[in-house]
Amino acid sequence: MANWTPVLSVCVLFFLGARVWSAPPDDPDDSENEVQCKQTCPGCCPMGAPGMPGRNGVPGQNGYPGSNGFDGIGGKAGTRGVRGVDGIRGQKGEPGDSAPDLVASQNIKHCVWDRIKDDRDKGTIKICRFHKRQMNTTMHVTWNGSLRVLSTKECCKRWYFTFNGRECLTPVPIDGLTFTNGAESVNIHRVTTIEGLCENIPQGPVDVAFNVQDCRGYTGGDAYTGWNSVSRIIAEELPVTAEEGTE
Repeated sequence: MANWTPVLSVCVLFFLGARVWSAPPDDPDDSENEVQCKQTCPGCCPMGAPGMPGRNGVPGQNGYPGSNGFDGIGGKAGTRGVRGVDGIRGQKGEPGDSAPDLVASQNIKHCVWDRIKDDRDKGTIKICRFHKRQMNTTMHVTWNGSLRVLSTKECCKRWYFTFNGRECLTPVPIDGLTFTNGAESVNIHRVTTIEGLCENIPQGPVDVAFNVQDCRGYTGGDAYTGWNSVSRIIAEELPVTAEEGTE
């Protein structure tokens, strides 16, 4: 105990000096005395009064904008909405233009023969005379009747239409053919239909003829037309344009 007596005496003296000290808080000597007290007697020196709060600092600048985030996951499809109410019925439109009177302008002829039995191998078989009313219309012709070709060798016969003695050029000829491989015992007469459209036929009388001849590259053979059946040619004038297909 005798060893701590000087130390306690010093601390008491410093304490009493701090009580009576009248210097301002920011005096340098006060700070020095406080340091000496803490070094001489730790834990026994009184704390000074708190200082005044400082002023707010100057606001800082705004930071740089951040980068865009990733797109979120798409939501589920919503339920189907309720059907809307029907709109108000519109007013009745004006009458359209009248269609051309095709029935009144129709021009058609039907030529018919019963069992003509024509065995010629080349030439005109029958003629159906027709009167074409207009220049810018198209002729539609049809043959329906039995045809046959017979030979001891390969043979081909061609049946075709002509208009006033000439085959159709626009768009193409109108024809059909029958071929045999030379079986003379095969004598079959088949009903056949041949038809087509032809343009650029002049207005006025038209001889629509049905003819027969050899096919290209073949000669000979026995042709027969109209055996034991009705044969007919139908000629018609149409207000259309014939187009040649390419497919």
